[in-house]
This record gives sequence, structure tokens and C-alpha cells, in this order.
Amino acid sequence: MEPRGVRIKRMRRKRRKQMAKAAASSFALSSSIVVGAHFISPTYAQFNSTDEANSTIEACFIFPRTIEQDYVIKSEDIFKKLDEEIQQALSIKSSITEIDADAKLKKIKPYSNGHTNPSEPASDSSASIKGLTATRSSLESHINSLQNNLSTAKQDLNAVSTLSSQLSASIQQLENYNTALEAAVTNSQIHTEELTTLLDTINGFKDQAITECTYEETYFEEQISKMESFSKNAETLITQAKEEQTIAMEKTISYKNKLNQLKIMESNIQDEISKFESSINHLNSRISDIDAQIQKLEKEQQEAEQKKKAEKEAAEKKKNENKPTEEKPAAAPEKEKPSEEKTEPAEEPAAEQPQGEENSTPGNEGETTQQNESPSENAETTSEEAK
Repeated sequence: MEPRGVRIKRMRRKRRKQMAKAAASSFALSSSIVVGAHFISPTYAQFNSTDEANSTIEACFIFPRTIEQDYVIKSEDIFKKLDEEIQQALSIKSSITEIDADAKLKKIKPYSNGHTNPSEPASDSSASIKGLTATRSSLESHINSLQNNLSTAKQDLNAVSTLSSQLSASIQQLENYNTALEAAVTNSQIHTEELTTLLDTINGFKDQAITECTYEETYFEEQISKMESFSKNAETLITQAKEEQTIAMEKTISYKNKLNQLKIMESNIQDEISKFESSINHLNSRISDIDAQIQKLEKEQQEAEQKKKAEKEAAEKKKNENKPTEEKPAAAPEKEKPSEEKTEPAEEPAAEQPQGEENSTPGNEGETTQQNESPSENAETTSEEAK
């Protein structure tokens, strides 16, 4: 792109050539109008007096309509186009989301050095069931703490990821905004150069027009003032666009730096999450080992108790077998004793009955008779011997 000064000079030369052609045409036209004014109408008598025309034909090289259309109105059209382009670029700003990343990160603690976790209980292979149970409870408490930290880390990771996505979207919006502003500023600078050329041109022939065309000086002052206001407003808009461009670029750089920080933070949180999950898996494995150890000890304890019980029962059995017979507990006779005690009273009266009672049995009667006969025989023998 050629420098602005060179471009302005080139446009000025082009404009002067156009003015020269316009002046020649205007001179011919004005001559015919002045000559024919006496025959057609006195319309231009106000512009060039008829008396002067009769004596000397004086032609004006520039007319008011030419000044207004080719300079004032054209300058206004150029400014409107410039204003439209810049306003259209500036309107993009309303769609850009402002993000206060630092405020959103206040609740997230740094993960660069890792979180502080409760100390992991030491293992004891020779511990009792009670000791192992206590160790398992401690490990479960440690897992709960790790799970809380893991849950917090996942929430922080989600917050950081969301913020990163928002920053990326805002960066894209800012870059689009900056591109639109850049294009608008570039085009506006071309438009301002056109405004400057028109203003320089009209200022160049102002004095000549006042002298040769009997213009009032205030007329040119009014027209030039309008054109200058367009140029001034154009410069104001361009300055505003450039300031917005600077702000957009600075904010883009700031968002990109913050996005890089978030990427590092996101990586640290992911590493911490991996550590938490690894620690939880390790502790769950230890708890499984402890459960297996407790089951083994409980089984050994149960077997030892069963063995002890069996030995005790065997010892008592052996002891009972080695006791004397009289000392042996007679469990069965004790159950039959009551029946014997019930039958004995029925037999004792029979034993006490005198001989010859009706309660005696036939067998007993025989025995009794024999017993009764034996003493008599003995008595008879004794008496015989005495004789």
C-alpha cells in the first residue's frame, strides 16, 4: 500500500485535471448562456449583469450547483459511508462476552503442589483381629477423605474447563471484532483522503471563484465549513475505532495468557485426580487384604476353639472311663429306683406274716409244714436217746 502523502498528491493531480476539463466546459457553457440571455430570459442577469455582458463577456469557471454536488454532497456521501462501516464494526462489541476469570477462580485452590491428605495407616501382618479391624476402619476413613478431595477436584476441573471454553469463545469474538475494526479503519483512511482532496481542491480555487465569478466569500465559508465538519467527524470515528482496536487487542492478549494458565491448572488437577483415584484403589486393595487376613484369623480361631472343645470332651470322656465302678454315676438305675421302692413295701408285709396265714403261698406252706415237723422228730429222737 502506497504512503498516504503520495496517494493524496496523486489524487490532487487527478482532481486538477478534472477541474481543468470542467472549467473549459463551464467556460463554453457560460459564454453561450450569457450571449443568449438577452434573447431567452433574464435568469442569469442576477449572476452576471446584462450591462457587463453587453460590454464584456465574462464567464465563471465554476457554478454553485457544481460546488454543491461535486464537493459538498460528495463529501457528505463519503462520510456517511465511512460512518456506516465504522459503526457496523463497533456494533460487534455488544456481542462479546466479558469474563472476569480471576473472580471465577477465587474458589479454586491451587493444585500445583497437590492436596494434603491424611496419613495412611501402616500395615501390621501380625495384628490381631481387633487390630486389623481398627486398621480397616482407619483406611476406610482415609478413603472417605480421598473421595471428598476427588469430588472437589472433579468439580474444580469442570469449572476450569467451562471457563477455558468461555475464554476461547471470547478470544474468537475479540479477534473477529479486531479484524472488523482493522478493515473499517483501513477503508476509512481512504475515505478521509478523498475528503481531504475535495477540501484542498475547493480551497484551491476559492479565491479565484470569488474574484472571477463574483461569489460572496460567506458562500464558500459555509460550504467549506460543511466539508471540514465531515472530515473532522471522520477523524473522530477513526480515532474511536483505533482505540477500540487497541482495547480489543489488549484484552485478547490478556485472555490468551489466562487461558494458558487455565490449561496448566487443568493439567495439574487431572494429575491430582489420577493420584486420588490411584490412592483409593490402593487402599481398597489393602482393605481387601485385611478382610482376607481377618477371615483367615477367624477361621483359625474357630478351628482352634473347635479343637480345644474336642480335646476337652475327649479328656472328660477318658476321665469318666477311668473312674471306679462304684464311683460311676448310675444314671439308669436312678431312673429305676423309684419303681423298686414302690414294690418293696408290698413284699415286706408278706415276709412278716406268721406261718399258717392265708397269705402264704402253697410252696411256703409245704416248707412251713416241713419245718414244723422237723422239731417234733428231733424231740422224739432226743427222748428216745434219754431213755
